[in-house]
Amino acid sequence: MRTVAGFLVGIAVGSMSITLLFLGMRAVMDVGGACADGGPYVSAQPCPTGVPLAMVAAMFGLFAAAGLIMWFGSRIGGLAAGVVAVGWPLLFIALGYNFVDYAFQSPDGEPGPVWSWLIPGVLFFLVGGAPVIVAIWGWREARGGGSGRSSRLVNRLTGGAAADPAATERLVFPTDPAARPIEPSFTSTAFAPAHRSGDDALPRDGG
Repeated sequence: MRTVAGFLVGIAVGSMSITLLFLGMRAVMDVGGACADGGPYVSAQPCPTGVPLAMVAAMFGLFAAAGLIMWFGSRIGGLAAGVVAVGWPLLFIALGYNFVDYAFQSPDGEPGPVWSWLIPGVLFFLVGGAPVIVAIWGWREARGGGSGRSSRLVNRLTGGAAADPAATERLVFPTDPAARPIEPSFTSTAFAPAHRSGDDALPRDGG
């Protein structure tokens, strides 16, 4: 019960943090998109009451929520810890919506779209939506039982062995007891690069 409760608290804190950022951003955009309080250079446009504190707390709340979800989600198992990944598209799509909404309904009454808000809105939609599209693409291919193009794309980006379809040897890390460093200059295998296992591996000591 404590694990489930901690997991739900993480989701609640994350949802509240995204909501505060969403509403705080709209409050700032209502006064022109920029504001400041105090300091040696006092802005002509003060921030709405409570907005700076709410937005700063929301930023720290996102980190706290991610930690809680991953910590308790890993204990629950399954896809529970992966719920933290949902926060990325939710945050950027929500803030992107604010940009697009105010681009066409500017509080200043400017005619036509406000490009300085529309362009960031489109970029935020891309940043938040692209991972969702890739995830759905990979999930559909996984259900089909094939590696598919998405896995080959990921391997090309990460330099994995599957980037070359002709590669059949398995890459192993130096901690694998079946692998031995090829370069004799390594005095410790702790920081040695990955080596290929198989017949080309060096024999064991005394072998």
